[in-house]
Amino acid sequence: MAHDRDIQLGALRIFVAAAESETLTSAAKKLGVTQSAVSQAIALLESIAATELVVRRSRPIRLTPAGEVLKEHADQILASTRRMLKDVALAAAGDLPRLTIGVIDSFADVAGQELMERIAPIAPKLSLQTGLTMPLTEALLSRKLDILISSDPLPNHPELECHSLLRDPFVLLVSNSLCDDNAPSAEDLARDVPFARYSNQTRLGMLTDLVLRRAGVDPKARFEFDSTHALLRTVEAGQSWAVATSLCVMQSPDLLENIRLLPFAKGVSSRYVCLLARREELGDTPETIAAICREIHTESILPRMLEYMPWLAGQAMAITEAPPIWSA
Repeated sequence: MAHDRDIQLGALRIFVAAAESETLTSAAKKLGVTQSAVSQAIALLESIAATELVVRRSRPIRLTPAGEVLKEHADQILASTRRMLKDVALAAAGDLPRLTIGVIDSFADVAGQELMERIAPIAPKLSLQTGLTMPLTEALLSRKLDILISSDPLPNHPELECHSLLRDPFVLLVSNSLCDDNAPSAEDLARDVPFARYSNQTRLGMLTDLVLRRAGVDPKARFEFDSTHALLRTVEAGQSWAVATSLCVMQSPDLLENIRLLPFAKGVSSRYVCLLARREELGDTPETIAAICREIHTESILPRMLEYMPWLAGQAMAITEAPPIWSA
């Protein structure tokens, strides 16, 4: 009987690609095969299932109810196959043979060494790349990185899994020389003191613009930096005020002696840091590393942070879920 015949994984891959394409031609191009091969694979599956799976002469491609059921099962089978092959490869190697991780500068500067030490048992050959969010994002999407610790969850890339790590509140920075006993507000500083900002070409710059706009503060920027260290230097010298995150502030604690750290606006504005990896390619490794990052933040970073900013208690924290809007 037709139902007793074996279904080939290759045919299922072709069927899923066709179901997710506009036409058979575009599916063939995506797979690097001929249109005839796509048609033959669909015909074979229809023969085995003894029913039509694709609505004929439909543009874009539309599945029959039976085709929808097959697509759902095919997705599960192919995902399980990928996990199986990855697990076999990991078992053969004993551990991950090599792991390349990208880490945004703020987390790398504060916790990069501890992160590498704690990941070493998982991946004896470990490469850590640091930098700004946008170049690291491009590296992840081009498969030059296996994992990325970032402040951008990349919601438009469903091929990635996202693990929330920590809540990183924005704080106000102003030189002690510009303060009296009363804490100045962002509104007062914006009116009277030059502003130092992150470049608007950076993720931090865009998030800072967002939280300032939400707070109704419109400072006139005199200085613009890609580097937190340079930003803090300018504030320390009494030349400007600035807005940064609690994690960024901890990149250069030696510069904080002459800087007053204050809550930003009313309420709390935060960025959220996450871990990204391609789905089902690394097994449980992304979640394992995410748990390590949360532990590092709770056990090592947060206690140091609260020494400088005790009012962040209950605001800066490790998290397992982030809100739908990643700057709140």
